[in-house]
Amino acid sequence: MKTQCLKKRKKWIYIILIIFIVMIDIFSKYWIFNHIKINETKKIFSILNFFHIHNYGAAFSFLSDQEGWQRWFLSIISIFTILVMIRIIIKSKKIKKDKIVSYSFIIAGAIGNLIDRVFHGFVIDFIDVHINDWHFATFNIADCSIFIGILILTRLNY
Repeated sequence: MKTQCLKKRKKWIYIILIIFIVMIDIFSKYWIFNHIKINETKKIFSILNFFHIHNYGAAFSFLSDQEGWQRWFLSIISIFTILVMIRIIIKSKKIKKDKIVSYSFIIAGAIGNLIDRVFHGFVIDFIDVHINDWHFATFNIADCSIFIGILILTRLNY
């Protein structure tokens, strides 16, 4: 009985992690949306700006030039990814803690961007890392969360 209680308590830690990341993502996007105009740049550090843009596509603006169908297509992919990862976590008898953490980061990022797509029709991106005039793709906290989850997963596979 004690081990079962302990297992349930450990599962709550991952749910709290997901909720925490999603909340940071939502609040950061809310702040950007309400304090920085679209296409406006605010310098934070010499290599970091906040640059408010709306991404109608996926990573690196993939599919953003389409006529709107990509909103629902990318939403379905997000929902499918979230459900598959949750199913893997629930059904797996012997899953490593690091793998659950990585899935939690990916799930949280997918939820964060899914919320934007469903409610706005686009994803709010604002983190602009640059060196002089070279700028990396603009991204958000949800994207960072997905990236961290993938990094953890790839580390586990080597």
